[in-house]
Amino acid sequence: MKRKKLKEIEATLPEFFTMVANAMKAGLSFPQALQMASQEGPSPLKEEFKEILEKVNLGWSLEEALLAKESALKLADFSLMVHSVLILRQTGGNFVPHFENLAHILRERKKVSSKIRLQTTQGMTQGVILGFMPLGLGLALFCLSPEFISPLWESALGWMALCAILILDAGGWFWMRHLSRIEI
Repeated sequence: MKRKKLKEIEATLPEFFTMVANAMKAGLSFPQALQMASQEGPSPLKEEFKEILEKVNLGWSLEEALLAKESALKLADFSLMVHSVLILRQTGGNFVPHFENLAHILRERKKVSSKIRLQTTQGMTQGVILGFMPLGLGLALFCLSPEFISPLWESALGWMALCAILILDAGGWFWMRHLSRIEI
């Protein structure tokens, strides 16, 4: 399945869960709420649930159809929903607060991940600016006073200093990239 479609499905899960919870509040059963949400829900996800309901109409159990779709989609949030629904159906429980909580959790996770992305982007921008600062300073010194900076490429000690600057600058850049990679 294409990555873009999976991202769209993942983005519409909270809305879909809220729709299922509201349908169940109105008195529909779980399969009826899934049917209603698959007709009126957000676009990329409603097709997936239509496939689940088609399998149920062909004789599959709801659990089998959900597990088959989970293995096809391979989305952590969808997997969380499937397994929690299976547990709730076995043990008995109220689906309405469960789906409301799932929707709330996914919305909060999205907020936190966007804040983290913002902070890591800010850190990477600062790293890029600091990485180019020695180059900019060197160019400024070369334009202002070439005789002051010329010993850097006229002597062996100058070349060693330039190599050390490049190595440390590259190391700092890679370190910043490593520190700014956060998986949620």
